[in-house]
Amino acid sequence: MYNFEEIIKLIDRSNQIEHALNDYIQQNANSDLNENDISILNKLLSHLNSHHPEPIVAETDLQGNIIYVNDEFLKITKYSKDEIIGQNIRILRSGHMPQGVYQNLWATISLGKAWTGELKNRAKDYETYWISIFIAPIFNSDGQIVNYWSVGFDITERVKQKEENELKQNDIMESLRYAKRIQRTILPDKKSMDDVFDDYFIVFKPKDVVSGDFYWFNQVVDKAFVAVVDCTGHGVPGAFMSLIGYNLLNQIVLQKGIHKPGQILTELHNQVRATLKQDAADSKSKDGMDVCLVVVNKYDDKFEYAGANRPLFMLKGDELLEIKATKCSIGGEQMEEERTYQNNELEYESGDSIYLFSDGFVDQFGGPDFKKFSTKKLKQIIIDNKHEPMSVQRALFNIVWKDWKGDEEQTDDVTMIAIRF
Repeated sequence: MYNFEEIIKLIDRSNQIEHALNDYIQQNANSDLNENDISILNKLLSHLNSHHPEPIVAETDLQGNIIYVNDEFLKITKYSKDEIIGQNIRILRSGHMPQGVYQNLWATISLGKAWTGELKNRAKDYETYWISIFIAPIFNSDGQIVNYWSVGFDITERVKQKEENELKQNDIMESLRYAKRIQRTILPDKKSMDDVFDDYFIVFKPKDVVSGDFYWFNQVVDKAFVAVVDCTGHGVPGAFMSLIGYNLLNQIVLQKGIHKPGQILTELHNQVRATLKQDAADSKSKDGMDVCLVVVNKYDDKFEYAGANRPLFMLKGDELLEIKATKCSIGGEQMEEERTYQNNELEYESGDSIYLFSDGFVDQFGGPDFKKFSTKKLKQIIIDNKHEPMSVQRALFNIVWKDWKGDEEQTDDVTMIAIRF
């Protein structure tokens, strides 16, 4: 049976508590200590190892009346020895702990086992403090529980810091949620797109609370403008870029009256570089965006497309076409003297479909071999489900992507728009 008095002496006098206790366990392992003793002492050793060696020690009888305390106990509780000896340990309860904690504590030590946990206690002056505490039974030579003892450590500052960090984190999350609401308001409303397109779907899955992807829609007389934009990064940096991109697209199309997709992207590139001062010699900004942009003429069965690093898929009959993008991002470094984006004019028939998407879908890691989803798989899904309504296709894309991702972290923001003419 472990000797309580010896262990208390070790704890009270040693600057190397862990080594002294470990020596005690090893010296007595083959004689007086049984399996339960070793379990309790090893739990104490683990408790001591995780804290600074300024232990708060107490002993109570079976009813919880205090019969021994050390100087650290008196220091943190602010009671004198005469005031605290004979008092029930419940005098230290702050009223801030769930009752279930104490029920679990007493049930554990009553069974002859050690209990560890964190308690918010109250000192004599009603000031509260936190301790990380180990509580165990004391046995007599017949193996009966005769008293209880505890070794605690003051963790008040650690808990306060944790609470402050949580408050800061909550403030940050609240700000992000508010930013999310703002970002969502700039996305096209469903009704405006419903008025133009009979059969379409949108998939929008931000990696974080706010997104570096956004989709854009506008109308000018007989022309409908649709874009999927993938900004540098994701989260807050990407969201800032998305606001820049959104405002610039509106200015270019609505105020400057530029309606050709290739010209829109060229102007967008110039405006992004000017906004971020990327022409300056000391500029460190490399930020930009990739864009897939189409302009649909509602009355003559034609549309135009331009892409900055983002291709367009077109399902024409049974054939899936990939219209290549200009291999230059919007913004960032410009090595060439002038940057232009190719404008593509295409015709469509009733039943044809187009697919605009960021790279988040095809770049998602997952599957049995933890690989990227790939453009090849995306094309196959489109071909296999070409006759399905867009609402069904949307559901299938979501299911396939979620199954592929599994429990893996989302790699990037995911955005896709599909339109059936």
